[in-house]
Amino acid sequence: MKFDVILQARSLSTRLPGKMFLELGHFTVVEYLIRNLKKIRLIDKICLAVPDDEFSELFLKLAKKNKIKFFVAKNVKENDLLSRFYLCAKKFKSQNILRITPDCPFINIYMINLMIEQYRKNALLYLTNNKPKRFVPHGFDCEIFNISLLREAYKKTKNYYDREHVTPWIYKNYFKKKKNFIKIFDKDYSNLRVTLDYFSDYYFFKKNFRHLSKLSLSKKPETIINKLI
Repeated sequence: MKFDVILQARSLSTRLPGKMFLELGHFTVVEYLIRNLKKIRLIDKICLAVPDDEFSELFLKLAKKNKIKFFVAKNVKENDLLSRFYLCAKKFKSQNILRITPDCPFINIYMINLMIEQYRKNALLYLTNNKPKRFVPHGFDCEIFNISLLREAYKKTKNYYDREHVTPWIYKNYFKKKKNFIKIFDKDYSNLRVTLDYFSDYYFFKKNFRHLSKLSLSKKPETIINKLI
């Protein structure tokens, strides 16, 4: 069973333009995440999927530098992430896809491993760690789904919101709580933001970088999370 990560990225974020290229340590935000994801041996390919705009060449250089797959969504609206995801998965013949957003550079790799193992062990087609009740911090969000469900969503959904957010159709039509949700933490950490949407988030990253740099690689992330809340 093979697993690929698809990272959706764009430069024209309305809340924080150019956030993917902000500096974290000696790397950009998206590069920092890529370096962490490469430590997960169960991941086969990492794919960077971007819209076809004036910034696609910058992302292409970044992908080449970090030796990952690259996909430009030609003739696809920028906000139609469902099409971008499906066409990227189709191009690279992905079987099982991890959806992790690149504005979450400190996502814990051991949590991702745990999710992959549960997905594989139980022969699932969909697994999430943030629905119907969020316990993980914002920035630890991860979904795993099979190409068959992504293909069905791509063909069937017409709703603008569903196409902009990739997995709502899958969640609404396939989710069964006992099978498709993994509770990572017993304690509710949903009040913590470790994601990059605003400049205040970036300030938090810079201020707490020493702790955050350990968070993604920690086998006991709760210990570090408790220092941040």
